[in-house]
Amino acid sequence: MGAVICAALGVDTDLTLIYQLFALLLCLIVFSRLTLSLRRPRVSVKRRLPRYATAGEPFEYYIEVANEGDQLENDLTLIDNPKVRAPTIEQFRSEREPGEETRNAYDRWLGFHRFMWLQRINTGIAVKQQAVPEIVLKSRASVKFEALPLRRGVVQFTSITVLHPDPLGLNYGITNFADAQQLLVLPRRYHIPANFELAGGRHFQPGGINATWSIGESDEFVSLRDYRDGDSMRKIHWPSTARRQKPVVKEYQDEYFVRQGLVLDTASEHADVLEEAVSVAASFALRLGNADSMVDLLYLSRKPEIVTSGRGNTNVNHQLEALAGARRTNLPIGDLAELALRQAPLLSGCIVVLCDWCDERKSLVEALRNQGLPIRVLLVVRDGPPPGIPAYVHVLRAGNVAEGLMQL
Repeated sequence: MGAVICAALGVDTDLTLIYQLFALLLCLIVFSRLTLSLRRPRVSVKRRLPRYATAGEPFEYYIEVANEGDQLENDLTLIDNPKVRAPTIEQFRSEREPGEETRNAYDRWLGFHRFMWLQRINTGIAVKQQAVPEIVLKSRASVKFEALPLRRGVVQFTSITVLHPDPLGLNYGITNFADAQQLLVLPRRYHIPANFELAGGRHFQPGGINATWSIGESDEFVSLRDYRDGDSMRKIHWPSTARRQKPVVKEYQDEYFVRQGLVLDTASEHADVLEEAVSVAASFALRLGNADSMVDLLYLSRKPEIVTSGRGNTNVNHQLEALAGARRTNLPIGDLAELALRQAPLLSGCIVVLCDWCDERKSLVEALRNQGLPIRVLLVVRDGPPPGIPAYVHVLRAGNVAEGLMQL
């Protein structure tokens, strides 16, 4: 910038000597650029991400820098580059930046600040650049990064940039290293009161132990008996079959245990309400999940989905992963009601998280209540609760969900 100003002011060399300063600055700039091209750091980089992060909660990770050259490397700076995602036209039109109403009329009309806010949210993470300590010959250094996930879902990293200054400190050289990775950001979770209990005790599960285990079969059987037509080959007890010279199968007993349902409504028209509903569902999935019971997560995606955790099925992390990728669905609420009613005979109790209140959602809740199933209904709203809400519906206002859950 100084060289440009001096060039403009020193056009007439008869009136001023500023052109001499321009010549000096130009020489310094040329020297700076030449040294950057002649001296590039010989390093390699490797990012080490955690398996999960949580939306809205800062976390730390490391990038390892290895000196592969024959001299000391210092004054390096690392920039980690997530994949930048611009908002779609539909998203730009439907969503609003928090506090946008306080901006002046021109900013609201232009929408620049809204565009940048949506781009940051879509990118999904904020990472600050970090300085690299001195790295001696053939050694390594781990650089700690602090990052803040801005949303749930998958965050993609594309490359790592290494900045190195010239000897005069006027310019930085840029070296990019391709290092594509992705990080799964789980939904934000809220604290559920310790005294919260979902009504409903142990419930009969048809099919016995085998019906509750999705990975292999249990070794705990009740007795052995002779093979009958129609028995599964997987139930054959081979040592007894060899001794008796005829097929013998293992017999299992039917079991009673707690199996709870978690129904999530993903048909919200408001992005902030949907995010809060997903966070509420994730909070209850974590609260209800344990090794002695089962939890069925029911929601609509491209199709009706059930994700079960506990008693030999997947653990609660798989439910959190499913919730991390949950998106607004265009399927009717009737599909969710059909799925919930089909699963209801197996359940001991049920939690229903809704994003709105209408006749279809009311029918869903009433149908579950008519099954004699103990349920708790939570309704997430943007403003005040709509009229005609039954007394058994617990209303949670978006932005104050934590306080609302503490009143359960």
